[in-house]
Amino acid sequence: MRGDAKALGAAEWASTCGDVWAERWEDTDRGLAGLGPYLLSAIVERAPTGAFNAFEIGCGPGSTTLAVSAVCPQALITACDISPSLVEVAKRRAADAPSIRIVLGDAEAMAASEGPFDLLFSRHGVMFFPDPVRAFRALREAVNPGASFVFSCFQSWESNPWASELGSAAAGRTLPTPGQEPGGFAFADPDYVREVLSSGGWIEAQSQSVDFRYAAAEGDDPVEAALSFLLDIGPASRIVQSLPNDERNGAVQRMRQVIEHHFDGRQVAFPAAAWVWRARAPEA
Repeated sequence: MRGDAKALGAAEWASTCGDVWAERWEDTDRGLAGLGPYLLSAIVERAPTGAFNAFEIGCGPGSTTLAVSAVCPQALITACDISPSLVEVAKRRAADAPSIRIVLGDAEAMAASEGPFDLLFSRHGVMFFPDPVRAFRALREAVNPGASFVFSCFQSWESNPWASELGSAAAGRTLPTPGQEPGGFAFADPDYVREVLSSGGWIEAQSQSVDFRYAAAEGDDPVEAALSFLLDIGPASRIVQSLPNDERNGAVQRMRQVIEHHFDGRQVAFPAAAWVWRARAPEA
């Protein structure tokens, strides 16, 4: 994030970052729960009738794959993630679902070796490719003619204060908007995403704007629970970790003040905004 919170690369997702997300998967699922119905609706809308093969990119703990499988029991789903820890969580959760196969590896390579597919989907798993045009082209080459690609990603940094407000609070200054380097906000600009999809060979790209509440914590002592969660996950966490030890306490206190502002008496929830994208591979 232009020196303020470094972008996440594949090596981090495969190791420390993925390990933390695996420990916190229930928290991240809660945070994105408001987005889930919109993404699932879009995936089901584009799912073929009858039996079909699907592929999830960056499956994380397997939540979206499980949701799709429940609504589309005729689907054979291969779900891929680069994090061994997240793959283990997903495998455990999908152990009783014979139509789901969880695989470890890079999505570009795994799609090529496991395809062809009739549907690709992803919940916030497509923003981390070092070369997104190359990745989207490889994914398009791994599908059958006319297959659909459905994915979600965050909208602008400013419209997601769980990241922007907390990141700036941790840093003690207003942070600049992230660029298009791999990271959570790489696909915030819909014109850029449309260009990436087109350059990768996808057609009929459509974006749907979704506003939702990013629920960071609820239950007993939600403020402290949200602080604990957001010190592990997200841009603010990486900023705090990068600070000298004598500056961390001040950063944490500033984050706590922001979190308290978003506590409604029952839960800590931030406004959030995402895109749900739909695109299609050419018929021939």
